[in-house]
Amino acid sequence: MKLSKTSEYAIRVLVYLATRRGELFSVNRLHRELDLPYKYLGRLMSKLAEAGIVNAVQGKQGGFQLARPAHQIFLNQIVATTEGLDNFQRCVLGFEECNDENPCALHAQWENIQADIEKMLFNSSLADLAEQPGIKV
Repeated sequence: MKLSKTSEYAIRVLVYLATRRGELFSVNRLHRELDLPYKYLGRLMSKLAEAGIVNAVQGKQGGFQLARPAHQIFLNQIVATTEGLDNFQRCVLGFEECNDENPCALHAQWENIQADIEKMLFNSSLADLAEQPGIKV
């Protein structure tokens, strides 16, 4: 189980915005400061704005900022916007049907890991991540 590049970039950008609350950041500035691909970042920020995670302020002095306080934005909301949450519910070995009645070889082990991942996604806010000492974005 791995996050998509889009989710990785989204989390990095949003944690960065959370640590700089109140500032507006253009795509160009985010690109320069976070060393993320410019065009990719532009599409990503539009997607996050459409989902209501960031506000897009138009104009010469415009840019992006968090749409609500960082403690109200959770990883599951970000991942749902960027790649969906279905990937985290699927069988680790790729079987269409995998459950307690029809388990794959890793079902029992993966079920516990999957529960921990789900707990992390639904309980970790941007504020939790931004408050980590010495974080890297």
